[in-house]
Amino acid sequence: MTPHTLTLGTDNYLYKNQALVVVEDNSLRRGVTHLFHDSLTAGHPGISKTINLVEQHYWWPHMRNFITAYIKGCAICQMNKVNTHLTKPPLFPITLTSNLPFQTIAVDFITKLSPSQGYDTILTVTNHNVSKASIFIPCQESINLEGIAKLYAS
Repeated sequence: MTPHTLTLGTDNYLYKNQALVVVEDNSLRRGVTHLFHDSLTAGHPGISKTINLVEQHYWWPHMRNFITAYIKGCAICQMNKVNTHLTKPPLFPITLTSNLPFQTIAVDFITKLSPSQGYDTILTVTNHNVSKASIFIPCQESINLEGIAKLYAS
């Protein structure tokens, strides 16, 4: 028997190898997929496991595509799956290449502060090499890059 041979069983059902052929009825195919994927005893196995389970008992053309689309549309699976496509880039540590103070720095702002003496923001400059010391410089939130450079240089 070749892999593409369909046979009529003694029960008048059509079989492909040992698998019962499911007729071209999407509600019947959804029911079979639901049984092996969504039922309480199935427990929402992944795409590959569901396909392997269904293939043991049923067959229809393009079954893998149908089951894959069904599972990708399963709300429970989508809510509980691990996100492998991160939306944030990975963080990389700053490697130390120099022992001079303030050779490698990190700059950040503390904003939305109550105005004090005309300033509403604090520029923080942190040393990443030797001491991890920080310098706090008052400024205004509307500061630009040139203003930051002037503050840091002074």
